[in-house]
Amino acid sequence: MKKVHMYVKLINGLKSYFYLYSGKANKRLKAELNHPERLALLPYCSSGKGIDVGCGHRKSHENCIGVDILAKGSVGEVGCIRGKRIQADICASGDNLYMFKDGELDFVVSRHNLEHYVDTIKTLKEWSRVLKKGGILATILPDERKLNTIKLDSTHKHVFTPESYNSFLELIGGFEIIKTEEVVPNWSFISVAKKQ
Repeated sequence: MKKVHMYVKLINGLKSYFYLYSGKANKRLKAELNHPERLALLPYCSSGKGIDVGCGHRKSHENCIGVDILAKGSVGEVGCIRGKRIQADICASGDNLYMFKDGELDFVVSRHNLEHYVDTIKTLKEWSRVLKKGGILATILPDERKLNTIKLDSTHKHVFTPESYNSFLELIGGFEIIKTEEVVPNWSFISVAKKQ
C-alpha cells in the first residue's frame, strides 16, 4: 500500500512539473496577474503593511499578508479555489483578526470574501479596528444587481449592491467612501473607503 501511495505521489509530482513548464501554466498565471479585480486593488495594497482577507490561492500583491480560513498549502474544495493550493500567511477567519493590534494596518483588501460571513457588521468592524486612521479598506464584491449571487456559491451568506455595501460602511461609521465602481461588467464592483 505504501509503495502504491509513493508512486501516485511521484506521478502527481511529475504532472505538476510538466504543467508548470508548459505554456498552460504561464498563460494561467498571466491571466491571474492581469485580472481586472486584482488590478483594481493594486493601488491600495502595494505599499505599507496590510492584509488580503480571504486570499485563497492568490494574494492581490506580494506585499499583502494573506489571511484565509484555509491553511497555507491546503487545497481548496469549492468555488474558484477548487484544486488550488492556498497561499495564506495566516490561517484565521477574517472576522477575528486577534493577531493584529488596533490601528496596526495601512490597508485591508478583499476579493469576493465578505459575502461568506454570517455577520457582516462584525466583520467590517473588525476590519476597521485593525486599520490605522487614514488606512484604506478596498473591497471587491459580486454585484447582486447583475446576477443572483447566492446561487453562484452555496457558501455565500449575503448579497451586496454598491448601495447596500456602502450603507453598511455608513452604519458602522468612521469611513469616508472614496469611490465605488464596476470592475468586471455584470459581475463585480469595488468600494474603496478611508478610515477617518
